[in-house]
Amino acid sequence: MPVLGQLLSFIPRTSFNRLVGQLGTDRYVKRFKSWDHLVCMLFTVIEDVGGIRELCSGLAAHNQSLKHLGMNCFPRRSTLSDANMRRSSKLFEKIFLSIYKQHYRFFSDSSIPKNEKWLSRLFLVDSTTVTLFKNIMKACGNAMANGRRKGGVKIHTGMWLKEQGPSLITITKAAENDKKFMHRFKDLPAQTILVFDKAYINFKLFVHWSKTEVSFVSRLHKRCKVTRGNYNLLTEEDQEYGILEDCEAELGHSQQKQKVKCRIIKFHDKKFQREIEFITNDMQLAACTIAEIYKQRWQIELLFKRLKQNLKITNFIGDNENAVRIQIWCALITDLLVQIARKGSRKCKLAYSVICGLFRLHLMNYVRVTDLLLKSTDPNIYPKNIQLEPTLFDIGPP
Repeated sequence: MPVLGQLLSFIPRTSFNRLVGQLGTDRYVKRFKSWDHLVCMLFTVIEDVGGIRELCSGLAAHNQSLKHLGMNCFPRRSTLSDANMRRSSKLFEKIFLSIYKQHYRFFSDSSIPKNEKWLSRLFLVDSTTVTLFKNIMKACGNAMANGRRKGGVKIHTGMWLKEQGPSLITITKAAENDKKFMHRFKDLPAQTILVFDKAYINFKLFVHWSKTEVSFVSRLHKRCKVTRGNYNLLTEEDQEYGILEDCEAELGHSQQKQKVKCRIIKFHDKKFQREIEFITNDMQLAACTIAEIYKQRWQIELLFKRLKQNLKITNFIGDNENAVRIQIWCALITDLLVQIARKGSRKCKLAYSVICGLFRLHLMNYVRVTDLLLKSTDPNIYPKNIQLEPTLFDIGPP
């Protein structure tokens, strides 16, 4: 089975067929079914296809191998364009969630030190914006000098630090405010530590999390009304780390009924020579630990970098909103499949970019994924070339 087939084996086919029946994505479709569409889009993402013509040519070159993967229809350009426009992107979203629910145990990162238990409780929240080539989805910012505007899509993401992969995704227009995404992670388990940027401000949720024993760590927004209280004593460890202040405070205007009780921790960044103020409702952890928790938020930025640089979610083969959503969800599905294959080979120490490059190069080769990840330079793992019988034209002069 080719590498693509081995990656597709991680998708629960029974769940896929059930989702297709629930959403009716194969209703009134004669040939190009949902499974064929999924295989085409995963081929697009992994091979970094630049257009529909390239995609159809690549599929035609591997038509025999793709038939073994259950693909019965090789679409023309118009068929694929129509499917990207009409087939609901909800199907690909449900597929992503189905794969995550079945394999999320594989994503646990064993490199997290066991003596730092708070690392396993971190839930990181952030968003990234992808600029589109035309005004498909409303973007933020001003128009260009010639009056034209380009569209943009925003990917709101939540992930557990121990999993190193997204578990909560919402795709909206780039002009959508980040605050509207906050209700998605309202009901998190107790003892969870939420980490997000200062753009996520919702005092009602801050109070709700304090009641449900969910901690949050963020930066203090300049527009927040703050009433400072008692100052806490700093330890030698806090001072060496760069903590300047640690005080109790209340957030909210005087007319606000429920104010947010929190701590404000001022930190001096020696590298960039700046001062940063953190807010948190956790009254127990040390000030230096709070600063270290917010530092872990950078891991979600590495996730965005991973998706944009290796899976190329900045290049799209469709020119409508539904096609853009489908390709983004297929890129997220591909990321899950790559992570599952990577975790399955426990001895694999290759970087994520190297693994994506190997999959791109050997996507349709008949080689085991574990052999490809562990001994990719060994020629014995690859299929031998078939020796063709000589023909009349191959025989030279006597």
